[in-house]
Amino acid sequence: MIRGKIVYIAFIAIVSSLIISGCVSQEPAGTPAPTVVPTTIPTAIPTATPVPVPTQEPGTSVEVLNAPATAVAGKSFDVVWRVNSLSVKTIPHTAIHYGPVSKSEPLTLTSYPTLTQVQNGTIPANFSAKIIINATGITYFRAHAIVDGVNYWSQERTINISGSSTATATPRATSTGGY
Repeated sequence: MIRGKIVYIAFIAIVSSLIISGCVSQEPAGTPAPTVVPTTIPTAIPTATPVPVPTQEPGTSVEVLNAPATAVAGKSFDVVWRVNSLSVKTIPHTAIHYGPVSKSEPLTLTSYPTLTQVQNGTIPANFSAKIIINATGITYFRAHAIVDGVNYWSQERTINISGSSTATATPRATSTGGY
């Protein structure tokens, strides 16, 4: 019986040493250690949830109705614009955006450095604003409105601001977009 236990213990010891020796390599002296190459574990690439982009609605537009072609620096002038819509809607923002440099599409709320006081209301409707520009030269402007989260811009227009108060009759501005 003791002999069976000794054989059993010896058997376990031999199997254990074979297992351990299989895990540990015996390299001869001076052999460089193997290079370990890290493996990358593929990770799931997050899929962006598409955000619906509002699209322009047919029949909705913004147009400048009345603006002078010239004005005097430091003197106020009026600009009238219309926000068109096929259905009655309430809008949070409409204004005239303007500055000394012409801007082209795509436009953002900060494309022009200055804007009139923001107005809101129900459309379709006409809006107006008094503007005072102190610098002389050409000023570029557009009427703008946000309708159902979508930006609508009029064609870009110009006004020539002079330093003289001897301006004659004020002709109406023409569109640079080709009406």
